[in-house]
Amino acid sequence: MKQKLIIIDDEPKAGLLMARYLDDSYDCQIFVDPVEAMDYFSRESADLVITDMQMPKLTGAEVLAQIREVNKQIPVIVITAYSNVDNAIEALRLGATDFVKKPFDIEELKIIIDKALNISSLKAENSRLKEHIKAQEAQDDRYRLIGTGGNMQKVYDIINKIADIRCNVIIEGESGTGKELVARAIHFQSQSADKPFIVIDCGALTDSLLQSELFGYEKGAFTGANKQKKGLLETASGGTLFLDEICNISDSMQTKLLRVVQEQQITRVGGLEAIDIDVRFVVATNQPMDKMIQEGKFRHDLYHRLNVINIQVPPLHSRMEDIPLLTEVMIKRFAEKYNRTIVGFDKSSTQLLKSYLWPGNVRELSNIIERAVALSDNEILHLDEIPASVHAPGQHDGKAIDSNQPTLAELEKRYIFKLLEANSDNREKTASILGVNKSTLWRKLKEYNV
Repeated sequence: MKQKLIIIDDEPKAGLLMARYLDDSYDCQIFVDPVEAMDYFSRESADLVITDMQMPKLTGAEVLAQIREVNKQIPVIVITAYSNVDNAIEALRLGATDFVKKPFDIEELKIIIDKALNISSLKAENSRLKEHIKAQEAQDDRYRLIGTGGNMQKVYDIINKIADIRCNVIIEGESGTGKELVARAIHFQSQSADKPFIVIDCGALTDSLLQSELFGYEKGAFTGANKQKKGLLETASGGTLFLDEICNISDSMQTKLLRVVQEQQITRVGGLEAIDIDVRFVVATNQPMDKMIQEGKFRHDLYHRLNVINIQVPPLHSRMEDIPLLTEVMIKRFAEKYNRTIVGFDKSSTQLLKSYLWPGNVRELSNIIERAVALSDNEILHLDEIPASVHAPGQHDGKAIDSNQPTLAELEKRYIFKLLEANSDNREKTASILGVNKSTLWRKLKEYNV
């Protein structure tokens, strides 16, 4: 297919002259009216734009500004009279690729066009290579998912099993456990790794903003909609849309989303045309979905459409065996970031970290380690470099745990956590094995600040 050029010049003969000499090599779309040209560009785009500088309705600089709002990479060549070279230089400063002075030599123009298109093609290829390398690096370190214990191994196993299938996934887990990292691992492990991975935080947007972001809108759909906007569902087509904290969306938005998941079609706000998409939905929540359905806060039909695969991301207190590895990796990462020479925590500090219950999970651990590394002047991090909140009573038993001589209370706590882990955090089953009722287990967990 020929590459498409948009030629804008208010002198009809100038546009026709360019098209006559360029039609053999390119698909030329000629416009006398720059407003019409910009309307066409917003709908159809192109590979390169040639525009005159002095025109009624819109100047070449204004055309350039509108183009750059839509596409920052497309080559734009401006044409200017010999006496207005200063205008062309200003256009280069605003993002034009090159300029040609009138009267111009058509062969010179073709050389400039070929050069601009070649550079644009090289930049696009370079960008694709960078994205590929970035994805490969992410894959090599398990997308920054860290942990070798049994609970994390279950997560890795599911990610590997669904690598070759494009099914929807619900990721459940407490805040700070790394649900988005799991979602990224699912996408980049899949056959669609080179396609878009789009993230949207459902809890950060109102209903109307969320609808505009997801579905996009047509020009004039509402006050302030000055141009057409493609939605994230359309952008994510072929890849993955990650909806974080989906439990926060309203009933009406759940209904709209259900139709999209079922039909794989959207209609932009203010539009009439149905647009086909191909999106894999990966959603995350820090609230138990089955409880929300029972309380009528989440549609059961939407849940079942999304819940083809369910991944439970374990809280940090249920995989304490991973703390040494997590600590090692994070210290290395932040030491490089802040140019520090730090090798780890001393023994007492490590024991304290292993006895803390981590209500903020891995995110809290990362924050504490980053703070310690940023402020420390030592190669070894000490107790006084760990925040007072970690030392506070009620967050653990108040003592560093001696694994050879644990207290009775510590043995009880370890046993409860071990049973919870073995039963996938099923508290009813755990209480039954312990021989206590659920309220007793609940009080125990409350004592442990869980």
